[in-house]
Amino acid sequence: MYLKDQLFAVRNEFMDFTYTISHDLGTPLRAVVNFSKLLATQGEGTLNEKCTRYLQFVIEGGEKLQAMLTGLVHYSRLNTQGKPPETLEIGAIIGQCHASLKEKIADCKGTIRVHGTLPGITADPEQCFQLFLVLVDNALTYHAPGVAPEIHISAQDMGNAWQFSVEDNGIGIAPANAERVFEVFKRLHTDEEYPGTGMGLALARKIVGRHGGEIRIAAGKNGGTLCWFTFPKVLPETANIPALQKASHG
Repeated sequence: MYLKDQLFAVRNEFMDFTYTISHDLGTPLRAVVNFSKLLATQGEGTLNEKCTRYLQFVIEGGEKLQAMLTGLVHYSRLNTQGKPPETLEIGAIIGQCHASLKEKIADCKGTIRVHGTLPGITADPEQCFQLFLVLVDNALTYHAPGVAPEIHISAQDMGNAWQFSVEDNGIGIAPANAERVFEVFKRLHTDEEYPGTGMGLALARKIVGRHGGEIRIAAGKNGGTLCWFTFPKVLPETANIPALQKASHG
């Protein structure tokens, strides 16, 4: 029990450290980005082409780092900022994702199809939404040029858990990278090919893991990507969700 308490304290200390670093770095980084934009605006017409290009590199790099730090802050707070569980209708969650991504869906002419009736589950509402948003957003992003993304969402009763599937017709992921894509900041493509921070699937795995489930990626039927994950029907005692455990125990 003493070792368990020690590990819990070390983990919390590490997460606090991660949050502090990522949060505090944001202030000077905002200054770099904002003053670089100001310089670009005020220097328009006076800076030569090379200086203008270099300044744009600074702005783009700063904004990319801001997005990465934001993702790291969210990642570090998943354990400590969880919400009490609610009974959620996954169909409604998918509707929220569609509303949040409507411009992107329209731009790429994407479609989201739900197969069968999606069940209700008990989970952290914000994190459940974030999970589905990440997976749908990825499916919309990683599609071949000129090919409209098609996303298929379904659920299967596994007895003690619900297994959800999000499948697309995109560019797919090589089997050798099926685990690597869940690592923090791990990216398989350049920003010129596909934009991103490399935090989405890391967040997804942590959310699923905190609810006592697991998440995997495999090749889809049509050469795209199949992502499946489970949510236990009853939160196990080993689930890393103190807020949920406290609420469920009254």
